[in-house]
Amino acid sequence: MPKRMLFLSAQNHQTEDLEREIRQRGILGILLERFNIDLLTYGNCDLEYSTHCGPALVVHRVRESVSSRRSIYLSLSKLRKRSELNNVDKGMNGTIKELCHSNAYSHVFISHSLLGNFINLIKHLLPDATIITDAYRSDSDQPVRITFKNMGIHHKLSAARARWNEQKLMNKTGLLLAASEWDALLFKALSFKDAPKVHVLPHFIDMNQYHFAEATPKENLIVLHWKMNSIQGKKAFQMFYHKIYPSIMEKVPDVKCFIVGSEVSPEIRRLVKEDESVVITGPLADPGRYIRRAKAFIAPLQEGCGSRSKILESWALRTPVVTSYKGSERLICQNNRNILLANNTYDFAEKVVRLLEDPKLGSIIADRAHQTLLNHYEANSVKEKVFSLI
Repeated sequence: MPKRMLFLSAQNHQTEDLEREIRQRGILGILLERFNIDLLTYGNCDLEYSTHCGPALVVHRVRESVSSRRSIYLSLSKLRKRSELNNVDKGMNGTIKELCHSNAYSHVFISHSLLGNFINLIKHLLPDATIITDAYRSDSDQPVRITFKNMGIHHKLSAARARWNEQKLMNKTGLLLAASEWDALLFKALSFKDAPKVHVLPHFIDMNQYHFAEATPKENLIVLHWKMNSIQGKKAFQMFYHKIYPSIMEKVPDVKCFIVGSEVSPEIRRLVKEDESVVITGPLADPGRYIRRAKAFIAPLQEGCGSRSKILESWALRTPVVTSYKGSERLICQNNRNILLANNTYDFAEKVVRLLEDPKLGSIIADRAHQTLLNHYEANSVKEKVFSLI
């Protein structure tokens, strides 16, 4: 009979948390092959979990109160500064106690956004359980840097406190999953004694969703696919539309730009309303049908737009990607080999034009990216690693 696991996860609609949400859903799917899971979620989330797992997955929801919304996604160091129960604790604390008293959990997964709140409670209720946390951070919530160079006294004190807090948390965690080798090294440097607990679990994708009978001919179109109703998303599009797209249009006048998805702000809709070269697709059951046809997939220059999972999707669909060095962090990639990286808007436009004018180059970049995906980011290989660790 499968062992039972408690999986604690918080959900929100913030763009910077989109990657974490996608990643945790993938991890949950893998763990369901080995465990019966009680999934406890926090927040006013409209997303539904798969019902294909039957009794293996039981979802328990704790709704977010209006007064608590601002406090859920504070950084880990800020969460640890609170000595009394905050609204997150008040919402989930009772349910966690009930579930732990009713079930003999061998493992507990705590999402990084909730780690500072509940690890002490879990250690008290389930002293023998293995605690697993996904140490993935959003762009705005990176692991503590080892260097204090050029920091003011206030930032030095904050960084030192954050390192101290994370050292304590690492001591209580049984398995820490980092998204990249770089992130893993930063965590290991916090506590050499606990370094063996840290393992790299990269972003991954299920290739079973991307098998097609026939190759799709490439067209003179580029695809943008990120949330454009957040501050970061809107800024990223405005930079593209005002500083990059005109240069592309000048050299490739017949290009079409597809904004894929429904999360587009009214400001952006008004901005492109009279531009016939820009198409907003609206909600789609299969965004991949546009990505497969595109000669270039554009990931934004700016951070916080949830682009890495979209880059992997483009690699799966054999469409070359143009992004910034920041946008490619945590991915195994090499400029001009399996991805095109740009330092500035001029460079960005130039590389998009290269792909539009040279289909052979795009095919080579896409094929290499696809192979990188199969070697490092395919779900089956990641699944084997997870099973070996637990």
